[in-house]
Amino acid sequence: MDAGTLSVIAAMIAAIAGIGLAIAATTLAQRANFLDALEFDGGYNALATTVH
Repeated sequence: MDAGTLSVIAAMIAAIAGIGLAIAATTLAQRANFLDALEFDGGYNALATTVH
């Protein structure tokens, strides 16, 4: 294989890796937002008895 073919293969691998990282980052962000919502709900419910 010549250098042009190898560079195209390397670019394809890099693009696939980048897409995988983007998917992983999106999943982690969604989980973090979900966990933040759960913590807020827990704190609100814990204070509900003292506020009312």
